[in-house]
Amino acid sequence: MGEIEFREYRPGDEGNILATFNTTFSESWTEGYVDRGLAHWRWLYELNPAGHRILIGVDDDGTVACQYAGIPMRVRGPEGRELSFFHAVDSMVHPAYRKGLRKRGLFLEVAERYFERFGGREDHLGFGYPVRAAWRIGERYLGYGLVRSVEFLMRDIEPSLVTGSASESRGGIEVRPVDWSHDAEALDALFARVGVSYSCVTIKDARYLSWRYGPDAPNRYHVLVAHSADSLAGLAVVRTSGSLVPDAATIGDLLVAPGDETTLNALIASAEDLAAANACRSLMTVENPDLFAGTHFRSLGFELHPSKNWFERKLGSRDWTSGLTQEWLASNWSYCLGDSDLF
Repeated sequence: MGEIEFREYRPGDEGNILATFNTTFSESWTEGYVDRGLAHWRWLYELNPAGHRILIGVDDDGTVACQYAGIPMRVRGPEGRELSFFHAVDSMVHPAYRKGLRKRGLFLEVAERYFERFGGREDHLGFGYPVRAAWRIGERYLGYGLVRSVEFLMRDIEPSLVTGSASESRGGIEVRPVDWSHDAEALDALFARVGVSYSCVTIKDARYLSWRYGPDAPNRYHVLVAHSADSLAGLAVVRTSGSLVPDAATIGDLLVAPGDETTLNALIASAEDLAAANACRSLMTVENPDLFAGTHFRSLGFELHPSKNWFERKLGSRDWTSGLTQEWLASNWSYCLGDSDLF
């Protein structure tokens, strides 16, 4: 092992980054690990319309010894201010570099260099959903504070009640799959109309949505749009596999005007149809419990379950220049699993 060079990603590094990623996470994964491929990496980092943030430590032989990375996203903040948040992802130290004579661990070194380079310069705020061990490090050494301990809103599926189809009208609202080739303008208009109702929300325009959930995404997403008259009234994104809760389908993203119960009910009903058609036993989501959607889900019989019942996650943030405290975010941020790599 030689001297570690800390630097930003350069084109061509991705092969060595992936080699370290797969070595690191296959070792810690309990079962069923599948190596991440180049197409997934390029989608996550190169194709993201908001760009990428990657800081690595490289040994003399080219081995990526450590990495701290972030997925930036545009956010509509208070009073319409456009902010940039990054979601901390893929942080790692190669197993062969975890012990040595360094006074400080590589993880802290690469994280602090990342923060120095990007925090407050490229991004206003960073956030993550770390597991317990990573949370302790982030809170103690990296300036992260708790927004919320994550809870899942869940309701069992009743297969006998399934009547839905790919496109159906419910309460005057037609719900159908998105058409990426024709719906871009309508998706932009939907966010322009609905996004202003939220104090803090990811900018869910057509460009973002088609990257995050479109054909190039590594997972299969069911993107449902709700029509009212001649315009879109709402959107929900559903996965029927890969849930944080076994045998559950997940609503990982949602865009509905606060107070529009009719549209939200129609989207939930269509999501339950998808869940039942794919033999899922329950439907789950993560929503801010203080905002409209979180409140309405509970009124429909969705119950809150601590994530620690399965695998505990905490939502934490570190601010540089947004001025948004954890307390404010807990009450005002319309967060969802789709903002992260957990969906």
